Amino acid sequence: MIRPISRTEFDSFQPSRAPAAEQMFDEVEWFADDAGVVLGVVARDRTDHDYFVGVLGRDQRGRFRAIDVESCIANVDDARSQLLAKMEKSLATGETVFEQSD
Repeated sequence: MIRPISRTEFDSFQPSRAPAAEQMFDEVEWFADDAGVVLGVVARDRTDHDYFVGVLGRDQRGRFRAIDVESCIANVDDARSQLLAKMEKSLATGETVFEQSD
């Protein structure tokens, strides 16, 4: 089950954040599944005021990193819906470690 969480709980997973992203986006909502396999974030772009969503999963080193993202979403309700669908899709793979290309 995917549930909304606080920023404090989200931060307790120590997710990777690009330094530039913190200057470009304001995070507004955070989510996690009950098993802690994937995290999700909805953020608002400071420049054009649309929304960005990101799904994070653990890499081979156990760090939460982006595994699925989408940008240019018109409103927060659409962003939340897209994020939850992306998180469900990631969970449906059965993976608990997500390959990174680096």
